Amino acid sequence: MINRLQFFIGLSLLFGLSAWSQNKLIDNAIETFKQTPELQHAHIGISVRKLKTGDEIISLHSQQSFAPASNLKLLYTLAAIDKLGKNFTYQTKLYYDGKIVNRMLFGNLIFQPEGDPSFASIRMHDDLDQKINGIVARIRARGIKRISGKLIMELNGWRYPVPGSIPVEDIGNYYGTGAWDFNFNDNRLDVYLSRGEQINMPTKVLYTHPRLPDVKFISKVKTAPPDTDDEAYVYAAPFDLRRYILGTIPAGKNEFRVKAGMPNPPLSFLKILQKRLKQNGIIVDKIQLKYSQKPYTHLLWQNTSKPLIDIVKITNDYSMNHFSEALAWSLIQGKEPAEGYLDKQKIHDFFIPYGFEHADIEDGCGLAPDNLVQPAQMTAFLQQMSQKLGKETVLDILPHGGEDGYGKYFLQNSRWQKNVWVKSGSVSKVRNYTGIFKARSGKYYSFSIMTNFFVGEHKAVRKAIEQLTETLIKEL
Repeated sequence: MINRLQFFIGLSLLFGLSAWSQNKLIDNAIETFKQTPELQHAHIGISVRKLKTGDEIISLHSQQSFAPASNLKLLYTLAAIDKLGKNFTYQTKLYYDGKIVNRMLFGNLIFQPEGDPSFASIRMHDDLDQKINGIVARIRARGIKRISGKLIMELNGWRYPVPGSIPVEDIGNYYGTGAWDFNFNDNRLDVYLSRGEQINMPTKVLYTHPRLPDVKFISKVKTAPPDTDDEAYVYAAPFDLRRYILGTIPAGKNEFRVKAGMPNPPLSFLKILQKRLKQNGIIVDKIQLKYSQKPYTHLLWQNTSKPLIDIVKITNDYSMNHFSEALAWSLIQGKEPAEGYLDKQKIHDFFIPYGFEHADIEDGCGLAPDNLVQPAQMTAFLQQMSQKLGKETVLDILPHGGEDGYGKYFLQNSRWQKNVWVKSGSVSKVRNYTGIFKARSGKYYSFSIMTNFFVGEHKAVRKAIEQLTETLIKEL
C-alpha cells in the first residue's frame, strides 16, 4: 500500500521535483519561478544540496543537460587549486645567448613564457608600461646597445588558442581571444572610433591602444540612439591582422572605445617591445616566434605572477575567459608541448573523477554553446570540493554577494545578500547561477539554478532567480 508521503514524492518525481521540499513556501516559490513569463518555454534546472552531507534536497530537472556558460569556470578554478595549489605561480623569463662585447650582444634575446594569463593584466592592475620599462632597464644595466641576433619568443609548441566550438562572433573580441602561451594586457586592444551625434552615421577608426600599426581595423559601425548600448563586434580569426568591426555604438560627440581582441599576443608583444627598445637606444632588427623551448644559461629578467589563489579569484569575480582558458591548458596540457587545440577527450577524462563523466566540456571558459553539464553535477562538485579543499577556501574563491566582482550585484538591496557566494553565467538565451548560500538556519547549501532557451530580457530572468534564491535562504 502506498502511503500519503510516498504518493506526493511520486508526484514530485513525475513533475520534475525528485525531492519533496516539505515546505509550502519553497514549493510555491519554485512554481512562481516556473511561471515567470520569460521562462514559460525555457529549459529550467534546479539543484539544492546540503553542503555537509551531500544530500540533494531539491531537484527540478537537475540531471538534465544545460549549457553552463561561465558557471563552467568553477570547474577549472577549483580544480586548479586542487591540483596545483594556492601558491602556484607562473614564470616568464628572458634569457640571452652569445656574448656581450663593447655594448653589442652577439646573440639573441629569448623570452620563455609558461602561459601566465595575468602578465600585464589590466584587470589585475599590472601595468604594461611598467613591465616593459623593467625589461628595458635590465637590458640597459647589462650595457647592451645593440643585438646582432633576434628578439625571440620561444613558445611551448604551437597552439590554436580558441576552441573551435566558440562562436565566430566572439573570437575577435576582447572576451573571446582564448589563452595563448604568452598573454599580456588581457589580450585586449582598445580601438577608438569617431562618431557623430546623429543616428545612422558612419564611424572611423582613429587609433588603437596599445598602438600596433600593422593591424588594420575596418569599421562598418554606425551610430544608434544615444541611450543604447555598445553593440559593436569585431570579426577576425586569432592570427588575422585585418579585422572588421560591425554593429552600432551610441551617437555622441566624443570618441568611443571598442574593446577588441589582440591579434597574436606573442608576436604583438615582440613588436611593441622592439619599438620601445629602439626608443631607448637599443637596436634589434629582427623578431621571431619559435614553437619549441630549449635551456639557456644566462637569465636576464624574469616575472613571477601573483599566487594562483589570486588568479582564480579574479577569474570568477570578473568572469575572465582567457584566465580560465589558461587554467585549462595548465591542467590538461601541463608541460607537454601544444599541438593545436586543447584535446577534448583529455578534458573529459580529467573531469571524470570530479563527477562529470556524463557531461560535455568543450572549452575552458563556457563560451562554447556545446558545453553541457547537469545542475546536480555542479552542486555535487561544490560539495565535493568543500570537503576536499575546505569550505572557507571554496567560499573565498566564489564571488561573495555584495562584495566581489560581479557578485556584488546579486541580491542587491536584500538583507540576505551577504549570505550567498555565487558565480553567474550568461550568454545569449542562457542565465545561470551556481554557488553556496548560508540559510537562515545557519546551515550551508550548494545550489545551481540554470535557465536555457528563454525568450526575453536577462534582467527579468535574473530577478526571478534572485527571488527564488532569497526564499531558499529564508526557508531552509
